Amino acid sequence: MADRIDPLPGHTCVAIFGLGASGLSAAHLLASFGKTVLASDISDESRRTALEARLPEGTKLILGRNEVGSATVVVTSPGLAPNTPSLVEAASKGIPVIAELELGFRATSIPILAVTGTDGKTTTTTLTSFILNACGKTNRAAGNIGIPLSEVVLMAEALTCLVIETSAFQLPFCPTFRPHILLTTNIAEDHRDYFEGNWDRYVEAKKRPLLAMQACDVAILNASDPEIAQWGKDARPRCLWYGRGRDDIPGEAGEYACVEAGQIVFWYGGQQYSLPLETPHLRGMHNAMNIMCSVLGCLAMGCVFSEIEKAVLQYTPPPHRIQTVGHVDGIAFIDDSKATNPHAATAALMTIDEPLVLLAGGVDKGLALEAWVEAMRKNVRALVLIGAIAERLQQAAIQASLACPIRRCASMEEAVATAHLFAREFSCRTVMLSPGCSSYDMFTDYGQRGEAFAQAMRHLQGEGK
Repeated sequence: MADRIDPLPGHTCVAIFGLGASGLSAAHLLASFGKTVLASDISDESRRTALEARLPEGTKLILGRNEVGSATVVVTSPGLAPNTPSLVEAASKGIPVIAELELGFRATSIPILAVTGTDGKTTTTTLTSFILNACGKTNRAAGNIGIPLSEVVLMAEALTCLVIETSAFQLPFCPTFRPHILLTTNIAEDHRDYFEGNWDRYVEAKKRPLLAMQACDVAILNASDPEIAQWGKDARPRCLWYGRGRDDIPGEAGEYACVEAGQIVFWYGGQQYSLPLETPHLRGMHNAMNIMCSVLGCLAMGCVFSEIEKAVLQYTPPPHRIQTVGHVDGIAFIDDSKATNPHAATAALMTIDEPLVLLAGGVDKGLALEAWVEAMRKNVRALVLIGAIAERLQQAAIQASLACPIRRCASMEEAVATAHLFAREFSCRTVMLSPGCSSYDMFTDYGQRGEAFAQAMRHLQGEGK
């Protein structure tokens, strides 16, 4: 079993703000070290019985507000922005505020591979974890992927390493979080509301793990990303680069990956290796970049390339990522609900060459739409919109003179039925849900949105019988 380390020595009473999965896991981890836990959440008394059943015995539970009380440190939920009054108040009193991710990191000595960036984090995290396990490096994937790090640490399993998906919502409160290997995807505009429109603060959060790393650590850096391409300057860890082409790779780089002659080529340890540009389940340049990032991380962990190659070809991505969920009248319905910003939705469009009907929309995060709308010119023959952003996205498409019909719908069921009719009218063989937005205006998360899309498609299948 893996040893656990007291993450907050000298602190006997700890406040937890927010009682979602991460807050509950933090409470149990802290209780295992004999800490007094003061757990609070802004939800009302209707949740008390359910929360008391899930919290460790002896926890003091406060609902309707977040409260520090007699605690000397606060563990905060990723849903609370840095400018939340209760967090500002705690900081003003000199009380440290840390994320659950930071808490879990401090409680374990297991080496961590951390994934940071805007898009492709979950695919990179799950692919890396899959390859490592296939190569005999036992690990668990955790963090923003859905399993809090504190929960994994509490299991006290004997693991070779941990693969952690990080979030910009966690990293501002991770002052010492230091991975052994950092995998970077890209930096694109997202979460404008959380960072109050401050691009530099968003980039700073994503870069924070790199700044904590030492010379014995390894950073896998995206040379084709304008922001991350600058991160190698004065970086302390050993840097491995990957990019769309050899021209993007820094001249001094001796170990790297890039696309050459229709293949992914790796130079590592004085050897050259190659992989197909696309696998049966990983299509498009954005996934080729995810593969490069993951493979370099696994090579740095000592994996053998022949075993890596087998694992990459066997890997199947998690749901809701350019996933074909069924067919109606010969039309493929593709669920890309995980595309929660315009940059990710644009990348999805690039993976499909044939004409399609696009179903998009959701929460309006105030992000720029122009590049996404421009990408729609390639093959979008009809645009079906849902959610809070629908009117603004429609106006952006009209102003850009996008030459296709645009329909706004009030529900997923209406949107899928409308997309089906458009696909038949314009002889499109693909309907793709790639929202380019978060889902919280109509759904609990992107997963529920994807399931609603698939359910509406199945309803159409039933009508066709």
